[in-house]
Amino acid sequence: MSNLEFYYKMAYCRASDESQVHWHREEIPRLLKDAVEALGGSGNALDIGCGTGVNSVFMADHGFHVTALDFAPEALTFAIKRAEKAGVEVDFKAADVTKFETAEKFDLILDSGCFHGFNDRSRLVYRDRLLKWLSVGGQYVLIHFGKRHTIGPGFIGPRARTKEKVERFFGPDLVLEDFHPETGGKPLFHYRFRRTAEYLNRAKWKSGKH
Repeated sequence: MSNLEFYYKMAYCRASDESQVHWHREEIPRLLKDAVEALGGSGNALDIGCGTGVNSVFMADHGFHVTALDFAPEALTFAIKRAEKAGVEVDFKAADVTKFETAEKFDLILDSGCFHGFNDRSRLVYRDRLLKWLSVGGQYVLIHFGKRHTIGPGFIGPRARTKEKVERFFGPDLVLEDFHPETGGKPLFHYRFRRTAEYLNRAKWKSGKH
């Protein structure tokens, strides 16, 4: 277990209430609301690093069939209780996204605070899975520790990156449709991407199926 994994798991274990987990937020990200609206409030959704399940429950309550992942089973204890209280069904799974396997396609994928914790190798595995899972035209909402400038301290956080670096990493397969740098002292950048057909076209050419 890495130090980061241990830190997250211990934070959930020590919390008698989800409000004691310092990264817990009740508010729904605006760009997630926009993605739900863009998709007409239906389809399959994947919540990566779902934590206490706030966003998972929101998507399920708006008509999506939701699969929610978190590597900390302790977090899912809070998430399951939230879903039961809201009267919605969410398929919660204790899983590491870089090892999780599924043949399912998703119209909406949310990552609120997971991607920025990965090392270089894990980020590549993550991107490969994301592009396989996200349907063409699907929405990908990413909340990531941001960095204002390439040179200089910028915002301090786990593997903070500039908007330009994040766009290059996911392009051209994902096209940025909206961006919101968090205010109020939170070093978080919010992205809303749309899945293009570029990745599938390249895969067909490589396989000779064109």
